[in-house]
Amino acid sequence: MRRAAASVLSVALLLAGGVMAGCSAGVDIDAPGKELMDQAHQVANEALVAAATTGLQALQAAGGITEDAVRDALEKAGAAEVETRVVGDSLLFGAEVPGGCVYGSVGASGTVSIDLGGVNADGGCLREG
Repeated sequence: MRRAAASVLSVALLLAGGVMAGCSAGVDIDAPGKELMDQAHQVANEALVAAATTGLQALQAAGGITEDAVRDALEKAGAAEVETRVVGDSLLFGAEVPGGCVYGSVGASGTVSIDLGGVNADGGCLREG
C-alpha cells in the first residue's frame, strides 16, 4: 500500500512540475506582472494596445490629456474598469483586459508607455508610480 501511494505521489509531482514549467515557457518578462498573463491573451490584446496607443497619442497631439479623456480613450479601445492617477507630470493608468491588465502612462513631455500584464497583488491594474 505504501509503495502504491509513493508511486501516485511521484507521478503527481512529476505532472505538477511539468505543468508549472510549461506555464512560463515562451513568455517575455519585461514588465511587472507580465509573467502573469499567458501568451494567448497577450496576442489577443495586441489590437487593443495598438488602438489605445493611437488614441492616447491623439490626445497628446491635441493637448487633451485629462483623466477623463484617458479613461475614454482606453474604454473605446476595449479596456474596462479604467483607473488613473497623476504622478508628477505623468498620468498613470491601469485597466482590465481579457486575461489581465493593460497599464502605462501618458507624459506631458509627449511619451506614451503602454504594456500588458497580470493583475496586481491588490487585485487592481493601476501600477505604482
